[in-house]
Amino acid sequence: MKNIVVLIMLIGLALNVYSVEERLTGASSYFESSEVNTSAKELPMSPYKNGTIVFFRKDTAYMFTPNQYLMIDKITPCPELMGLGIEGTFAYDEKANKLYFSKKGETGGNDLFVATWNEKEKKWDSVEMLQIRGVMKQQKAYKNSSLAVARWVQTGRGASGFYNPSLSADGKKIYFSGAFKAGKGGRDIWYIEKESDDIWSRPQLISESDATASNEDYPLVIGDTLLYFASDREGGLGGLDIYYAKKGAQEHTWGRAESLSDVVNSSANDYNVAFGKMNHSAFFISDRTEGHGDADIYSAVLLNIAPDFDLIALPTMDEPKGFNWILFFFDLDKYDMKPEYEVQLGELIAAMAEYPGAKFEISGHTDVRGEDDYNVKLSEKRARFVRELLIKRGVDPSSLVAVGRGKTEPIIKDAQTEPEHEQNRRVEVRIIEEDVNE
Repeated sequence: MKNIVVLIMLIGLALNVYSVEERLTGASSYFESSEVNTSAKELPMSPYKNGTIVFFRKDTAYMFTPNQYLMIDKITPCPELMGLGIEGTFAYDEKANKLYFSKKGETGGNDLFVATWNEKEKKWDSVEMLQIRGVMKQQKAYKNSSLAVARWVQTGRGASGFYNPSLSADGKKIYFSGAFKAGKGGRDIWYIEKESDDIWSRPQLISESDATASNEDYPLVIGDTLLYFASDREGGLGGLDIYYAKKGAQEHTWGRAESLSDVVNSSANDYNVAFGKMNHSAFFISDRTEGHGDADIYSAVLLNIAPDFDLIALPTMDEPKGFNWILFFFDLDKYDMKPEYEVQLGELIAAMAEYPGAKFEISGHTDVRGEDDYNVKLSEKRARFVRELLIKRGVDPSSLVAVGRGKTEPIIKDAQTEPEHEQNRRVEVRIIEEDVNE
């Protein structure tokens, strides 16, 4: 297993689609088959209620919420999604209480369906076939099909080929994969737009640049500005590889698709990216041989770099009671705290409470790269950020002093590797004045 920065890349893309390159540096991680996997095939994942992610194993739906370390440590059955016949991913519209999914229709091919949440009975019901305009101009209803108006150009009889829907942020577009003669070959990614409560627009390809004669599948749209999908197009590593594309200048265009390369992709089939709550964790499915079964969920494992010193308490001779906490590692050029270290904030507050009336200095630090003036300002921002977090948790503002020391006090003076630089990007908290009445 190789150390990589893919998690930061995936999350960086999801949070800010215009800063891909900046997100390529950060906490090291690697992806591995989750412990929740079995020898059975783990079927595609979809975002669901309250930041959960749902996947199927045979006919059983399971849900999980990524833990503070961005991994899966517990799954629970989700019976409300069973019995609907869902195949592949589904799209959940929280605002409208709607669920869009693909399953076999009366013609034998896959159609798109919509279900409505029944709050009284706590279940999805009122399942109806989605009504979609066809691509031809003839005004003709297509019996027993999602295509409500006009004729569809398709591979075989019936409206076959609606798969793996994904919903835009505003709930007005559904992206899906489909294999139709009107496409470029194989499965392509299409989208439809909501025209009314009863009907959706004629399907359109996402853009000519992203449609190929190969297969494109498992679309996932983040904020309607970032698109992930899987493809077995030429130039990949083998099987399905995961790609992403950013929204183009025009409303219905997308930029050139980019591969996530071998940091995620392999010679096996890699597909179905999913994100946890607030996009702070990333997962995908792969059928590579080192997994637990036919197809497994892969999650990121953050590397805990073991330093040569105690990160929790580092006493010094001239400080009262040895209080000196080194906490809160930061991404390069960033001053907001990484989510995985937030738990340490509570530990710090508990330790500070043992010194009532004391005054604390919060000092920010940077790594040894960059200009002096820039690093001083960045370190000040880091110190002020932690100070504000402490105040929001109830610490007296008058007891906190924030200072920035730039790169003048590195822990590792001759840092060369990224893990070494990361140890220098920190905030330290120490007592500078005790209560004289103590």
